[in-house]
Amino acid sequence: MNKKSHISYLNVFIFLLIIYLFTILNLLTPKNKTISEVENRTLAQKPVYSLDNLLSGKYFRDFESFFADHFFDRENLVQISKDITTLKGIKREEEVYLVDFAGQNVGGNDNEDESKKPEDKNQVASTTGNLLILNDTVMELYKFNEEKSKLYADTINKVSGKLGENVKVYSMLVPIQIEFLTNEKYKNLSDSQLDAIKFVNDNFSDNIIPVDAYTPIKEHIDEYVYYRTDHHWTALGAYYGYLGFAATAELEAVPLNNYKKNEAQDYLGHISTVNPSETVNNNPDNVVYYVPPVKTDMQVFYYDKETGEKKSYKGDVINKKYVFLDQKYGIFLGGDFALGVIKTNVGTDKKIMVIKDSYGNAFIPFLTPHYSEIYVVDPRHYKESIDDLVNKNGIGEVLFLNYILTTNFDSFMDSLLNLTN
Repeated sequence: MNKKSHISYLNVFIFLLIIYLFTILNLLTPKNKTISEVENRTLAQKPVYSLDNLLSGKYFRDFESFFADHFFDRENLVQISKDITTLKGIKREEEVYLVDFAGQNVGGNDNEDESKKPEDKNQVASTTGNLLILNDTVMELYKFNEEKSKLYADTINKVSGKLGENVKVYSMLVPIQIEFLTNEKYKNLSDSQLDAIKFVNDNFSDNIIPVDAYTPIKEHIDEYVYYRTDHHWTALGAYYGYLGFAATAELEAVPLNNYKKNEAQDYLGHISTVNPSETVNNNPDNVVYYVPPVKTDMQVFYYDKETGEKKSYKGDVINKKYVFLDQKYGIFLGGDFALGVIKTNVGTDKKIMVIKDSYGNAFIPFLTPHYSEIYVVDPRHYKESIDDLVNKNGIGEVLFLNYILTTNFDSFMDSLLNLTN
């Protein structure tokens, strides 16, 4: 037998050995995986045997798909293929995913342990709903519900009716990012927030003054006004919302360059954790924050979960501890809590209460140059009557500030109504 024959036999042996090894590995590979995270699709499952399926050939077709989807180390092989494609410089189509995401409901507070100080926790953003992931950006979708939008307006009407005639009441509904998407194909997955905000405002009582945050945000939409990996607006977006409030409340807006600008890098927001896109995870946000040009003193109140006792600790309007934590949106006020009382040195007798969801956190620092006292109420956690709080402290203005999705949350409306009990 010559040398050439030996090489041929060796090649055949190696080839058969590889096939044999992969056969064994495939037999040993668990077949219980249901989703491919790399491909963002459901994997074929083992077909159910029946005589009809066998005779029609469907059983073997389905089994072939099942075998292909559960091939040994398939996820890594697919990922390697994607990486090679990227290295070759082959242009991909748009990276688009639709994700059904049920995170912490913005209306609920069952997940909040108030026996601990909020500043001691890596708090997570509250959100729920469907997500659109388009290239490097994760966006919530909004669906208009006339009945619930009417209920939101009625709820604000009832709460404001308890505050007295001398209290000036404002309402700001903040749109979410997908409203300003230029790609109509994907924007049409979400309903018009402009129409929804108008509907809610039209159903307010005459004593409630709507604040237009929509227009100033739209005018600056080419700037960094929304995070790409989180459902919140940025501090810059909140500043433009503040300009809308200042115009409505007849305040002289403070220029942004009067604030000291700082930045925390590498922030991946809560909604980015459910996405299958490496493009998003490889392009984290930066959290820019602006330190107010006035002195502030903040006291935070919360309820002990076991005893119900009301406790407090010293807080910060800009909480720099969160610069070093994962949930960097906590830089603003230190996250969510039942009640925060901010006192400033501006030398005015103006006092305001802000009843808000987490969108209010980035907004409130911009109020500090205008008010001597700012009362921050999160209806999901506050367990007392706000009309007592208003009357006892001589609060002359109340602002309801929430993002548009709160109009769809029954539990958030229930929390608002509980503020009058």
